[in-house]
Amino acid sequence: MQQLKRWLALILLGAVTHLLVPWSVSAQRPEGEQKEEDVQKQAEEAQRALDIFLRDQRVLFRRGELALELGLFYSQDTQETFLRSGTNIAFAKLTKRTLLPNLTIRYGLVNNLEVDLLLPFYGYAEQEIDVGTARQRTSDDGLGDMAGLVRYQVWREQGSSPDVILDMRVKSRTAGNSLLGTGTWSLGGGVTLVKTLDPVVFFGRVGYTYTFEHEGFDPGNEIGFLAGTGFSLNDRVSLNMQVNGLYNTENTTLNGRSIHGSSQESVNLQFGVTVQVTKHIFVEPIVSLGLTNDAPDVVFGFNVVGIKLPF
Repeated sequence: MQQLKRWLALILLGAVTHLLVPWSVSAQRPEGEQKEEDVQKQAEEAQRALDIFLRDQRVLFRRGELALELGLFYSQDTQETFLRSGTNIAFAKLTKRTLLPNLTIRYGLVNNLEVDLLLPFYGYAEQEIDVGTARQRTSDDGLGDMAGLVRYQVWREQGSSPDVILDMRVKSRTAGNSLLGTGTWSLGGGVTLVKTLDPVVFFGRVGYTYTFEHEGFDPGNEIGFLAGTGFSLNDRVSLNMQVNGLYNTENTTLNGRSIHGSSQESVNLQFGVTVQVTKHIFVEPIVSLGLTNDAPDVVFGFNVVGIKLPF
């Protein structure tokens, strides 16, 4: 009788074990899967943090994500030209200095579609004209030109195929004819390609901008291009370098008359360092050097980028 009880106890224990083990495993499986999802999500966030320097090329922000970018930049440009006054022509040296803070708002409407809004703050600009021993100085202060941009990623990098991003940009004339603005509205678009050869990223863009005439003044349309590369030094610091160019397709016109020799070609070389200060805050010092006479001699400043997760 005792032996029968033992056999029954062993059978009951085996049955209970057989029933409990599958439930235990199935209970643990979602937790393990959840951990894998968390690890994958953290890896994606870390990779996006390393790629934050590509925010002007790729669509980095998903639906509902918001990024606020505060920038402050100083530029200096010196040009030598001939000025005409009536029948007299004089050799002159023009020096322009600009200090302009701005706020850029980036928002992910849906995945692969982002809208950016550039809001310039109160800035200051001055221009000096040296003709012989005489110097004339003018200055302006106020808001710069506002701009808006829509960026759509039509293809994500797979194998040998690069990212393909289309963009459209509109710029206002909120600064009027002051030294802080261009004096005209403009509308443009372009295509950007981004290719990763780990740990280096290469990118390039070609675009065209149409400028609307205002009160008889038309600075001409522009062809823009850039080519650059970037890479991560570690999990918090990224370096990037790019060449930016703008070429006027025709001379500036005033009241229908072309101004001879006003076509410009501006090319500059830009260096940047992107540093992750906290999980969602980045600091990025930038310096740009002019490579042609029409480009600003030097531009330097910094951006502070803050990212907010979906609401």
